[in-house]
This record gives sequence, structure tokens and C-alpha cells, in this order.
Amino acid sequence: MRAMMLPAFIALTTLALGGCTSAARVPLSLKTIAPHTNAQPLEGTRGSLVALVFISHECPIANAMMPDISSVATEAKARGVAFFAVHPASWPTDDALTDHARDYGFQGTVVVLADRGQELTRLIGATVTPEAALLRLDGNGGFERLYLGRVNDLYAAIGRRRANPTSNDLLDAIRAASEGRAIALPQ
Repeated sequence: MRAMMLPAFIALTTLALGGCTSAARVPLSLKTIAPHTNAQPLEGTRGSLVALVFISHECPIANAMMPDISSVATEAKARGVAFFAVHPASWPTDDALTDHARDYGFQGTVVVLADRGQELTRLIGATVTPEAALLRLDGNGGFERLYLGRVNDLYAAIGRRRANPTSNDLLDAIRAASEGRAIALPQ
């Protein structure tokens, strides 16, 4: 019995400590909506950064944040950070998502993905829209999750919108990680 406890302890400790790192190497069934590329969020060189924003074309809060999301994507791209908008819902058509990307000016800056099976959404741990994540890739299909949380604080609460955000959490995380600094609020 004692001989079996050490391997179990090591396995559980590894799971607990490695909760932010993905060992999954299984290709995800994501569909790139716009632009039509083969870009995949977990493919890249070791140490590269990837920002994800989980959105819904029907979410008024996400739609209100689209100008801010586009602005963050522009700075992320300038810093060499790949940027993806992820639609985790199963029902929107490709045309609806393409129209949404066009209507909110995502062409050229943001790669829009359909995650209809919510594989990436579950892997990252996103639970609401809009929600943002910042990852550091390991170069083998895995990642370290550096940040998971809000894009900004445009909404103090549901139905309580500020005129302008006072905190830009995702942008702060991108700046810190791209400059080699610790992220002040990783979640």
C-alpha cells in the first residue's frame, strides 16, 4: 500500500501544480472564420505569446467592448503577440461570424475562430463572454496560461457601464509578459 501512495502523491501534485500548463497535444477542431488562414492558437514557437478573447456575436457586453478589443489586438500585434477572437457557441453560421468580424473591424488584426465544440474554451478555462486569456506556448502544442480574466472594466456590473474603462487588464498582461515582467493580476 505504501509503495502505491508515492506514485499517486506525485501524480496528484503534478496535476495540482501543473494546472495552468496544458500537456494536451491533441489538435483542436477549430474553424478559422476570418481571415481565411490556417492560424491555430496553440501552434507557435517556444515562448511565443498568444492572446485569446472569448466573445459572442450576440453578447451586448462583448459587442460594446469590440473597439477596445480591436485596440488591444493592434498593440498586441505590434508586440509580436498573436491575437484570436474565439466564438465558443455552436449555433452561429460562418456567415454570421464573418459579418460580425467585418462589422467590428476585425479584418487584418484579429483572427476569428469558431470553437463550436468548446474544446479550446474548456482547455483554457474560459466560462463567460467576454473573457480574455494570455498564453505562453511551449512549442509542442502545450502552453502556460499567464492570464485569465476580463478584457477591461468597462462594465462595473451587468447593466452598469462606465463611459470609459479605468483598468485595461488584458493589455496590462500583454505589456508585462512581452516585456518579461510578472503579470500583476494573473486572474
